[in-house]
Amino acid sequence: MDLTGELLKAVSRSFYLTIYWLPAAMRSGVALGYMLARATDSVADTSTAAPEQREAVLRAMGRAIAGEASEVEQQALLRTLAGEMAEAQSNPAERTLLQRFGDCLRALDTFSPEQCACIRKVLHTIIEGQQWDITYFQTHSSVTSDEQTKRYTYQVAGCVGEFWTELGLAAMGAEFCDPEKRELMLQAGIRYGQGLQLINILRDRSEDAARGRSYLCSDASKWLNRADYYMNDGIDYCRRLRGFRLRFASMLPALIGKKTIALLRRATPDCGKVKIPRRAVYGCMLKALVLSSLGSGRAS
Repeated sequence: MDLTGELLKAVSRSFYLTIYWLPAAMRSGVALGYMLARATDSVADTSTAAPEQREAVLRAMGRAIAGEASEVEQQALLRTLAGEMAEAQSNPAERTLLQRFGDCLRALDTFSPEQCACIRKVLHTIIEGQQWDITYFQTHSSVTSDEQTKRYTYQVAGCVGEFWTELGLAAMGAEFCDPEKRELMLQAGIRYGQGLQLINILRDRSEDAARGRSYLCSDASKWLNRADYYMNDGIDYCRRLRGFRLRFASMLPALIGKKTIALLRRATPDCGKVKIPRRAVYGCMLKALVLSSLGSGRAS
């Protein structure tokens, strides 16, 4: 399998479509960042492994991605991933991804120093969030402050919006967005990512509660309103990007997020996990096509 082709498609069909629409200059960097994050997420979610083991493997993966692991450390890590960690995965694609983690590391070395730094930075932050998630909920059943929620949503998703911006500017320069708007775009990208993670948290509240964990300690409606606000930020972010392909690839999650928020507002406690119907996804795609064709500028 090609790392950013067949294997990417196997581990995430929806994100594969987003990658497909990206300009070639940043497609591989975003794809590899996703693959590395998906590999660490698979380890973090390996319920058959003890929390201490998962945390230790994540730490080793972080060192390997950062280029700080010795050859002995890296080989030991690859054996663990290809062995017991891969065998514990129920998804064959995730099993293959862990077995090919060494290929992902070698692919990282093929990028420019600036792009490589972007990928390493976002993975460092994501792994920090995954480690916190593992260790914190061994002794707690809920976050105890809104700041913990904000920090966690930044670590596992907000940093991805930041990464998207930094990598885009590194790979495409002014063809990505106005360089003078860098700070504005970084902050909007962070909020966009945090909003998407808040939607995931709100959708999964019942499942997380059954697992003895809650990522919210205050009124859910407040967080739903914040997620909605952040999706508007996400649409504005996408409208400021230069180029139809960039805008379309970036905008679709925000529009799907808005639809999901509308369903969450109408949901009752006994309705189960909300999921937007396929026809609504097609409607979002059409709207994304229209908005992406209008050119860059702030959305109304």
